This record gives sequence, C-alpha cells and structure tokens, in this order.
Amino acid sequence: MTLEKELKEIVGDKWVMAGEESSLFSIDGFTAYRGNPSMVVLPGNEEETVRVVRSIIKHGEKIIFRGSGTSLSGGSIPVDGEIVVGLSRLNRIEEYRGNEVIVGPGIANIMLTKNAPPHLFYAPDPASYSVSSIGGNISHDSGGIHVIKYGPTFNSVLGVKTILPDGNVEDLLFHNGQLNPSSIFIGAEGTLGAIVKARLKLFPKPESRVSVFATFNTVIDAGKAVVEVFRRGIIPSALELMDRNIIYAIERSRYKADLPDVSAMLLVELDGSTSQVTEEKAVTESAIEANNGKVIDPKGKENQFWNARKGAFPSMGAISPAYITLDCTVPRSALPRALESIEKISKEEKVFIANVFHAGDGNLHPLIPYDPNVKESLLNALKVGEKISKIAITMGGVPSGEHGIGIEKIRIEEIYYNEEEIAVMKRIKQTFDPNNLFNPWKIFRPVRLPKQDEVLKVMWEWE
Repeated sequence: MTLEKELKEIVGDKWVMAGEESSLFSIDGFTAYRGNPSMVVLPGNEEETVRVVRSIIKHGEKIIFRGSGTSLSGGSIPVDGEIVVGLSRLNRIEEYRGNEVIVGPGIANIMLTKNAPPHLFYAPDPASYSVSSIGGNISHDSGGIHVIKYGPTFNSVLGVKTILPDGNVEDLLFHNGQLNPSSIFIGAEGTLGAIVKARLKLFPKPESRVSVFATFNTVIDAGKAVVEVFRRGIIPSALELMDRNIIYAIERSRYKADLPDVSAMLLVELDGSTSQVTEEKAVTESAIEANNGKVIDPKGKENQFWNARKGAFPSMGAISPAYITLDCTVPRSALPRALESIEKISKEEKVFIANVFHAGDGNLHPLIPYDPNVKESLLNALKVGEKISKIAITMGGVPSGEHGIGIEKIRIEEIYYNEEEIAVMKRIKQTFDPNNLFNPWKIFRPVRLPKQDEVLKVMWEWE
C-alpha cells in the first residue's frame, strides 16, 4: 500500500492533499522563501495524528509540523519535499483546572483568555495572537507585549504531550520532580517532537490596568526613556515602541488610529493594585519627561492605540507587498545605540526600515520591505537584516528573541554560538532524531544546500 493511500485511510481522502492543492502550505509568515511539500495531511484528533506520524516514519519520509503557519522565520516551510502534517484541527480546549488549562496544539492563542474563567487570563500574546496556534507558540517560545512582566511562553507551560521521532508518545502533561522535562521541547521548533497537547498556566487578572502614551522627537530619546523607566524600579506589564515609519504605515491601513505624526511613540501598560498602578504611573511619566518625552492624552482612543500596535505588522501591506521581520534582542541599556545604528543603516543602504517592538525586553522588530517580483530587492533586504542582527549581537544581544531560527537565521546563529555550543545542540537533536525526520533543514546549517536556490544561498552560505 502506498503512503498516500495509508494516510487517506487514517484521516479520510479530503484531508490529504498533493500537487497544486498543497501549494498553500509551501510558505508561512516568512514569505521570502517558497517550499514544496510532497504531501499535506490534516489529522482531526490526537489518535489520527499519532497514526499519521507513525505511518510516515515507517516509510522513512521527513515531516514538517504546522499550526496556523504564522512563523516569521520559516519554521513551518517544507524546504525539500517534506510531508506537512498540519495540526490546526487539534483545536479543542479539553478542560480548565483551577488556574490551568489543557488544550490541543491547533487552538488559537486568543481563545484561551476568551474562554477562561472571567478572573483569569493567558499571558503570552504575540502580535499574531488572534490566529497563531499554541503548538507553534510553544515550539518557538513566543513572547508578545506582556513578556516583560509575565514572561515568554516558557513561563506558562506546565507540561506537554509529544510524539517523538521514533513514533513513541511521551506524556509529560503531569510530572513529578523539580525539573520540568517538558522544557526541552519549548523553543525546539518542532525538531525534537510534535506537541499534541499542552497544560498551560493562567494568571489572575489584575485589579487595575492603566496606559501611558508618550511622543518623542527622536527614537534615541525614546530608547533612553525605556531605560530610565526600569532604572526607577518600574516593571510595566507592556512597553512598546513605534517609530515614524511604522506610524506612517499604520495610518494608511485598516488599523488607522489617528496616531500622532512623530519620530517615536511609547505605549506603556501598568497593572496591579489600584494604589500601585497610580504610583507607578506618576514615576513612569516622570521618567518619560526626563528624557524629552511628552505624555499625551489618547482622547478616548486608548484601545485603538493598542490595536494599532497589534496591527503594525499587517499594516505594512499598505505600503509594500512583502517584508521581512527581525527579532534580534539587545539589553535594554543598549536600546538607544541599537536604534541609532538601525537609523544609520537605513540611510547608508537607502532602505526604508520601520521599527515597532517590545522595548521593555529589548526585542527589536525592524520591518524591511521588499518587492517579491524583484529578486535583488529581496536579497538586499536579507543582507540589511543580517547587518542589523550582527550589530545587535555585538551589543550583547541574541539573534532571536521569540521568532526562532527557522531557515532565516541559520547563518546568524553561527555568529552568536561557538562551535562547541552548536555541537552540544546537534548532539541533542541526534539523540532524539538520529534520522533527521522531524523538521529538517531548520536551526542548523546543512553541509550542502538541498537545491540551488539564491535565497537559501544568501541565508545559509558564507561568502
């Protein structure tokens, strides 16, 4: 029996796709590279998923696990004819247990808080939270605007159930001991196992939340204000920065919020008890004003301002058909220098760069537009992105704060980690997946290109 026929017997004919029908799964949120799945399978529950994976392993084929396809590093792109196993149909909330919830990997992030008891919420909230799936969030250790106070996805994962590359199922939803064995799968980008269920932590909703909005005449002053807020002992629940270029894009998109036309804008959220928030608001405003910032009144548009921030990435579509997104992260103290360097690169390379990012943890998100119909435009955007990432690393930063390595940052990873560190990570991969069946061509630079492709060559090979 052929593999395709086996898979159709497990999930039904309509849930197995090949040829032109599978082309939708050839890209994800990282649109710079288009892959080529040999087949796409969409199991409907955990049992079907296990049977599908075991069947593919038996035939020795390689697998890409995919949720909503929002990866910004190409984490769910099939580079060389892999079979895509989509887990978006595993989207049930199984149960709420006190301040915990057990869910399938395909459920959208937004649904956890939406369906939670009214006094609880799920904290990790990447900008794509309305569509991105929990399995992908866990696999990339996604952050979001609330990461500075509540931590990335890692901090909210209590346990997982995974399928391993040998076909065995490891149930780590509930475990004993001080060490959390689920941790090794968080941020592993699907290379060590596929998450089929997760137990997550919910947080109590704070008594009070208040926002502070401020404008600046330079992004450097805005960066200094971020540093000063923390120097004065304030830990906001969110602290975001938007520059003039991203404001320009937002105001020409469906996320238009009548944002001020300024060089930079800070959006700050404080939460906690009413007395605490009142005191922290005064300290925050003072820190802003001490760095040439102007606190502004949103005039009833507080929600629109935050929605504009969350819609910043898609708003780029109003000014460009495509763009790449970085997520290199620098220490907060280096923010002013990092922003100054990005401005300098933009001028030197004559490239439009829009900045919108999680300033509270230094997680930069330069957005670099390109024309997908002009190969040189894309290659130039990738090279500019690499230049920014290198500068972030020299400032004590890391190549990825939440989007993952995927196929996009494989070469940059080799600048940050030394040979010994990469060798350790490769040994872990080899131990779990000796035949390299799960999400190959990701994280580690291969000894050869799977195909002669100019985009892969720029991202993976040293000149």
